[in-house]
Amino acid sequence: MIKIIQITDPHLLKDQNDSFRDVKPFETLKLVIDRIKRSNWGCDMVIATGDLTQDNTKESYIHYIKLLESLNTPIYTIPGNHDNKTIMRSVLKKPLFHYCDELVMHNWLIIGIDSSKEHSPSGNISQRELQRLKSSIKSTNAKYIMIYLHHQPININSRWIDAIGLENKNELYEILNNNKKIRALFFGHIHQSIEMHYGDIQVIGTPSTCRQFKPNSNSFAMDNSPPGYREIQLNQNGSIDTNVIWLNQ
Repeated sequence: MIKIIQITDPHLLKDQNDSFRDVKPFETLKLVIDRIKRSNWGCDMVIATGDLTQDNTKESYIHYIKLLESLNTPIYTIPGNHDNKTIMRSVLKKPLFHYCDELVMHNWLIIGIDSSKEHSPSGNISQRELQRLKSSIKSTNAKYIMIYLHHQPININSRWIDAIGLENKNELYEILNNNKKIRALFFGHIHQSIEMHYGDIQVIGTPSTCRQFKPNSNSFAMDNSPPGYREIQLNQNGSIDTNVIWLNQ
């Protein structure tokens, strides 16, 4: 059994007292981290699925490091459409932190994929990343595979955000189709909780540690749901148990 915490879309700012969409991102992420510590759920690793920053400043990434390293567990991070990958990579060169990495644990391959596209809110997995994914899947001795990325690889019945999802999801599924090892795709970007399927693959989106978007909305709209994060349990038989923790619970 592997226990994973997923956080996503904190949208941190240079000044930790500044607000974004009527909340203070530093404060809400700190509340999430404090809740994780108090929960005693325990975790083997954290995955952070992009949009760590809103303003692309080095200081915002330093805030992220200071808050996350207090969990004292490995942190696996991928970029989102708001991230500056050059700054992100340079700042994350610290113990506990991993960038677009993968690992095998207890018969599971857990792999992070960069879906960010320069100067675009939409996602597109580069040919290099697709080849890396394909090679990792082909070469692994793990029995089961979990993949995480930033952009949603499936439409979620929200016209405006479906228009800025993963552009080349068909190329992704060409790699994943008919492979019984692939159990789930976890992602951020959509600022809401959703659990769907693509064939036998679970496709799961996680709410932001900041503000949420209104589900099933054709145009941009905010929702009043609180900050949240996700608990993920990968079981030895290939099944997955998962639950969203909202800060008002």
